[in-house]
Amino acid sequence: MWPSSCADGRYIVATIVGRGDGKAETVWRIDSGGGNFKQLGDGNRDWYPVCSPDRKSVYYSDVANGAKLTRVPLDGGKPERISDLPAYRFDISPDGKLAAFDTFATASVAKKQLALVPIESPQDAKLLELQRPVTALGAVRFTHDGKAVVYPFLDQDAENLWLQPLDGSPGKQITNFKSEHIFDFSWSFDGTKLGMVRGHTDSDVVLLEESKQ
Repeated sequence: MWPSSCADGRYIVATIVGRGDGKAETVWRIDSGGGNFKQLGDGNRDWYPVCSPDRKSVYYSDVANGAKLTRVPLDGGKPERISDLPAYRFDISPDGKLAAFDTFATASVAKKQLALVPIESPQDAKLLELQRPVTALGAVRFTHDGKAVVYPFLDQDAENLWLQPLDGSPGKQITNFKSEHIFDFSWSFDGTKLGMVRGHTDSDVVLLEESKQ
């Protein structure tokens, strides 16, 4: 689940279920050719792995322990918690110094905020107002220059992408779809292209009744 390529193209990191330890959902490193599996995480529900830009670390969400942002060396080692703020879908800035994600920071704040967490000094985290509400399964991604984040929001009957500058200036809508959800998206490494997974879910209503004697 959630495969992510490291910047040099040598490795892919992903969450794999049931490999090595029962039903645990752990982070693994895989050669881009598909071989040489190496387990990195040691939790039960380690989700959404992302390589650091310098290719030295992998970040992921420790969902079993409150979705805390966690880091582990790409070559293997002891996992390290980075932040106590819940972080499901997140991104690491192009310079590797900042993590960004939408979060419920405190029980007293009933809406999500944008968290900007310095990797080396997480106690200095900043919380910004989201200019648009991020969709439930939406990911927050940095732009290629690191000066803004992009995330999906509900735009009438469709989901579109919103670009929000980190300096507080007004953002802008950068897609104009009229239908479908955005399940995931990512920039190319040179920042010139944007790939998306879009679609919808079909469902039916089924009536179940007890069989009569």
